[in-house]
Amino acid sequence: MNQWKNRMEKTLHDLEVPWMILGFVYLAIYSVQVIADPPEPFYTILEVANWVIYGVFALDLLLRAMLVGRDLRTLGGFLGFIRLHWLSILAVILPAFRSLRVLRVVIVLRALEPFLTTRSHKLGVITGITMPLLLFTSAVSVLEAERGAEGANIATFGDAVWWALASVTTVGYGDLFPVTEEGRLIATFLLIVGIGLFGALTALLAAWVMRDDRESPKAASK
Repeated sequence: MNQWKNRMEKTLHDLEVPWMILGFVYLAIYSVQVIADPPEPFYTILEVANWVIYGVFALDLLLRAMLVGRDLRTLGGFLGFIRLHWLSILAVILPAFRSLRVLRVVIVLRALEPFLTTRSHKLGVITGITMPLLLFTSAVSVLEAERGAEGANIATFGDAVWWALASVTTVGYGDLFPVTEEGRLIATFLLIVGIGLFGALTALLAAWVMRDDRESPKAASK
């Protein structure tokens, strides 16, 4: 049993890079579905491919739960599993709801989770990956929700990107805005998470600067 467990843990660890690639493929497929608006047969093929990738992440979570075994039945074990794998759990639960399509970005973030090991890595992910992913996914999602709706003013991907940038920076020019319920839900998510990301980035930068300031006198004294 222990041998199987060790082998499974090693296998899951070795698969983290393919998982990361699958996460980006998942988002790329969804983007093609919305931006390119392909014919129905091709759209269906892409949808099946996305569900297959989604199933892979669900299977990954199931295998990790199996590794925990009976400890998962206890409150401490259950809470510990949630604490360690909360992003994986969200990646499996949230994208299944069509009205929460913007949360498909969680699949990509789940794929990046194993690589967030240090403060510098986290800072790099927030500035270089998470924020662009949030903007891009929000733009794609709001375009899907708004395109073709009565009175909609977000009709192209360019419109959607401009709206996302204006919203996340809280500038809010008001020239473009969602008119559907799903579009407004995406806007609410973007505003809340965007402000949170900016706050987290500011806090990380401040902590980094303060740490450097504390270390500088030590370096100077040497």
